[in-house]
Amino acid sequence: MPYNLITCQGGTWASTAGSYIGSSDCIKSKLGLVILFFIICMVRKWGGEEMGLDYNFLFGLIFSIIPYLVVITIFGSFKIALVVGLLGGIVGGYFSGMIFGGSE
Repeated sequence: MPYNLITCQGGTWASTAGSYIGSSDCIKSKLGLVILFFIICMVRKWGGEEMGLDYNFLFGLIFSIIPYLVVITIFGSFKIALVVGLLGGIVGGYFSGMIFGGSE
């Protein structure tokens, strides 16, 4: 059964009674998008600008957010989706930076 990030339907995404608001998998998956964005921003700043490597920020975001959404929709696992999104953003950003140049 696919998981829906917008309506929090599917699987065991509902928060149980007595738990705090951040314990729901649906909330974690939504915050994962924000965390992923800021990590890609830090990779661009430290890896792209400080080390002098070409990093394309736009393609880094595309290659991180789209796989994150696909994995979170299919599996519903925050941890697996975050790792896949990070790897996709780092590899996709540096690879597209070599091809298209960095995004200054």
